[in-house]
Amino acid sequence: MSRRFVSTAIMLMLCTCIQSAFALGIVVIVTKETQAKLGLDYKLVAERVDAEAVLVRMEIPRTGKLKDITGVRMRIGPGRPIVAATLQTTTSKDGVWVVSFQLSPALAEKCSIDLVGPMKDRSYGVYSIELKGYVTARN
Repeated sequence: MSRRFVSTAIMLMLCTCIQSAFALGIVVIVTKETQAKLGLDYKLVAERVDAEAVLVRMEIPRTGKLKDITGVRMRIGPGRPIVAATLQTTTSKDGVWVVSFQLSPALAEKCSIDLVGPMKDRSYGVYSIELKGYVTARN
């Protein structure tokens, strides 16, 4: 009888651990038009400086929905991306994360910037910001 109790207790503990290991993830696609509706307060500037380069600079205040983000990633291509990389952030004097990088206009059309962070009840979230709506020509 005690063996059965011990094996049942071990199985219950394993099930609990496995459930925590497979935390749910949520991906929210963000465009320039939906940014305000989602309540995301970031500044993203993508300037096409010539035929071969788009300069990107993003400022992410660590407040509101973005206060708990843990990283910023760049992804090029849908589904399984052509390129995926974690971007280096610097912190300004007022605690704002700053990210900047350069890429070609063709890749800018396929690029997303992912803001990754924890959400309620052990899940994680990704705000996937489509860069193509932010690209403008330099004046």
